[in-house]
Amino acid sequence: GMGKTTLAKVVYEKLLNYYEGSCFLADIREVSGKRGIIHLQGILLSKVLEETNLNICDDHEGINLIKRWLHRKRVLIVLDDVDDQLEQLEKLAGNHNWFGPGSRIIITTRNKHVLISHGNSNIYKVEQLNNDEALELFHLKAFKHKQPTNDHAIFIKSVVYYTNGLPLAL
Repeated sequence: GMGKTTLAKVVYEKLLNYYEGSCFLADIREVSGKRGIIHLQGILLSKVLEETNLNICDDHEGINLIKRWLHRKRVLIVLDDVDDQLEQLEKLAGNHNWFGPGSRIIITTRNKHVLISHGNSNIYKVEQLNNDEALELFHLKAFKHKQPTNDHAIFIKSVVYYTNGLPLAL
């Protein structure tokens, strides 16, 4: 609810035209649990290569295909909502030499330790909104303006307090 996915989507949309290929892999935690890592590897390759007829037999083949086909391509990849399993990162974006020079891999997760274990040193922590920012966001979304009205002041303050500054909840 901090806005990690929303922030990643905005960055992705602004940057994708500067790369030879791109992929936003959403909800990795959920998709991996339901469909498996091979499915995610297939989506990644299909989107970056703009190829629909990919058949990956197992995750090791998926790793080899990603390395072989993307190691010279400048790509932008977002891995959204990676869970605590380092395996997901290792099988989707093992290390930087899997991709061409200038590539960017953006990872959103609730657990920064999985990023550290994967060797990522550029970690951006999304902070909670302060009270003023939370009020402004709520007004923009609920009332389509920034200035509070006296009629709703108590209600608004209780909503902001209850949501604890989480943008998605607001």
